[in-house]
Amino acid sequence: MEQPLTFEGTVRTGRWWLIGLTLVALILAVMMLVAGQPTAATTLDRLTVDPLTAYHPPFQTFVASGDTIESVCRRLAGDDWVVWRDVLVDEIDPKRLFPGTEFRGTLTPSGALERLEVIFDSRNEVHLEASVQGILVARVERPIVSEVVRLEGEVESSLFGAMDSAGGDPELAVQIAQIYQWDIDFLRDIRKGDTFIVVADRQTVDGEFYGWGTVFATRFINDGRTLDAVVYPDDSGRLGYYDLEGQPLRKQFLRSPLKFSRVTSRFSMSRFHPVLRRRMPHYGVDYGAPTGTPVHVTADGTVTLAARNGGGGNMVTVRHTNGYVTNYLHLSRYGKGIRRGTRVSQGQVIGYVGSTGLSTGPHLDYRVTLNGKWINPLAISSPAVKPLSEDRLQRFLAHALAVLSLIIDEPPPVGARC
Repeated sequence: MEQPLTFEGTVRTGRWWLIGLTLVALILAVMMLVAGQPTAATTLDRLTVDPLTAYHPPFQTFVASGDTIESVCRRLAGDDWVVWRDVLVDEIDPKRLFPGTEFRGTLTPSGALERLEVIFDSRNEVHLEASVQGILVARVERPIVSEVVRLEGEVESSLFGAMDSAGGDPELAVQIAQIYQWDIDFLRDIRKGDTFIVVADRQTVDGEFYGWGTVFATRFINDGRTLDAVVYPDDSGRLGYYDLEGQPLRKQFLRSPLKFSRVTSRFSMSRFHPVLRRRMPHYGVDYGAPTGTPVHVTADGTVTLAARNGGGGNMVTVRHTNGYVTNYLHLSRYGKGIRRGTRVSQGQVIGYVGSTGLSTGPHLDYRVTLNGKWINPLAISSPAVKPLSEDRLQRFLAHALAVLSLIIDEPPPVGARC
């Protein structure tokens, strides 16, 4: 008997096909619905920020070379720069606006300058703040706390390294070099094993090191020589350094017109000239140093020449007492205000190292005459300046005995004062 045809398998297959088609249609519908809505990125792009609720983080900037109060205000205060400038010029000496001076500030939500702090150093600041009354100004001057400390060290290679090991720093090393500058050339005369003791005013601000004040006393043993120095005011009130017998350390002449420079050629009656290529006298001492190094006049006097002078290039000549004349050759430029007739004081900058005239490189040729005759600058027997009066000398000697105990015995108690 013939069996009837059935479509069971076909019907099942058709059902699954219909279900799949339905799912695809649903997915397409969802995709079309989603495509019609803005994405998260699109939504964010369309958001607007209310300027009254905008946040501007505090800023920090530094004065650049060539900046002025006006240029800084233009940069920081925008349309209000004139108002801030007018206040700042009344509160800040433009000479104190060095490159690196720090400015800190905050802005209002709308971006206007709200507060400004000018940081000169860890002690001195000026704060300005905008208000309905105008710009309010407050000066911050943190107090200096002084403590007398005693440092002791031994030279291994340089005074700077020894001072650092003893708890000092380059600033204090320079002070010591200046105290002894008439007796010690700290580039040529220092020896390994030299020792020093320093009693000085160490200054702090808010517990942080600020700097060094007065060096009250010091002892330096250089190549077997013991050199003591105690600070004391002279009859005019000017502080100076004296040995334990009351004789001033300050002499008529400095040992060198340059600080921490090397001698490259000495005084000689027969030296081979590197430019002229022949032997001839060299009446000075050459100090090698980079172009622009400050040149200091070695004694008080009057400038008699500040001009180009043949092979000497740019040259300054100074007349001193007791028949001495000093000459400074090959300068790149002259010091501020240096011209013929100018009175100069020992240590004043009269020019800067250069290579003008007959010169093979930057250096200073330093020459000295005594009563018109050339003498070796390194062999000058420099007389001391005016000593203390007899009355002041007696008071100094009593003071020196007390200070000497700080040098050779025990360090001063914390908070001691000299």
